[in-house]
Amino acid sequence: MRVTGLPAAIAPLQRAGRRWLVIGLCLGLFGAASDVRAQTDLPKVVSIDYCADQYVLALADRDQIAGVSPRATKAFSFHRDRAGGLPVVEATTEAVLDRSPDLVVRFWGGNTRMVGLLGRVGIDAVNGTYGIDDRTIAENLRTVGRALGRTAHADIAVSERDSRIAALQARPASELRALYLTPSGTTGGAGTDVGAMLRLAGLENLAVDYGYSGWRTVSIERLLQSPPDLFVGSFFDDTAVARSSWSVARHGRLAGLMSTVPTVGVPGRFLSCSGLFSVEAAEFIRAAVTDLKLAERGG
Repeated sequence: MRVTGLPAAIAPLQRAGRRWLVIGLCLGLFGAASDVRAQTDLPKVVSIDYCADQYVLALADRDQIAGVSPRATKAFSFHRDRAGGLPVVEATTEAVLDRSPDLVVRFWGGNTRMVGLLGRVGIDAVNGTYGIDDRTIAENLRTVGRALGRTAHADIAVSERDSRIAALQARPASELRALYLTPSGTTGGAGTDVGAMLRLAGLENLAVDYGYSGWRTVSIERLLQSPPDLFVGSFFDDTAVARSSWSVARHGRLAGLMSTVPTVGVPGRFLSCSGLFSVEAAEFIRAAVTDLKLAERGG
């Protein structure tokens, strides 16, 4: 464009301004291209067991997920809706290699030999750490997030989880004695994720009063002598869960007790993966107790 009618001192400035405009546009296009490249450069990932699925489905960009385990779409999978339509991969070296990922996320799936073989062909592995405490869960979220190139998403997930825990802990605790029970007649005492879940929901864990630690089969005698104020049950509506004909849960006296004692049925998808979804479970129980109008022991 010809510059006319401008003093001689101004024309060079206008030409310089046009040059900086062109440079600015080029830098903007370069930045946009970098953002696109950052997304396409995210490592392709395969998760090879149920817990690994939950972390990957929670944090990864869908386009970077090259496969999930066969359990990712089951009824007890918390993120089963996100798993729909994704390739299913068995926890074998051959199946993983077929998907050509950059990264494998695992908790218990596969074995060390498999991890070694994958490493020899340049496929990294992230091994989750077992633990039911909030610190371990947060560390797992951040570790998987970093490996996926999704650090910010992991930080947000941890922050939101911490905020929800704080909100639950700020609510007044109840004196209700609750007993967690599965169709097999199993309960969780001290040191279990369901024990932590019950505390977070503001309830006393009756299994601890029974002297139970870890996972134990409930004594029908103890139940009848010292019944709970509330049953918290799960998996009773899951046909995939094996049920023994000799289970305590099939005992007629227990059935009678459960027909008179208020019961909260927690969806099984909240109660898997070492407490990863204990916050969701505790919120669900709190809401159910409120609906049942159970404010204190024997209420």
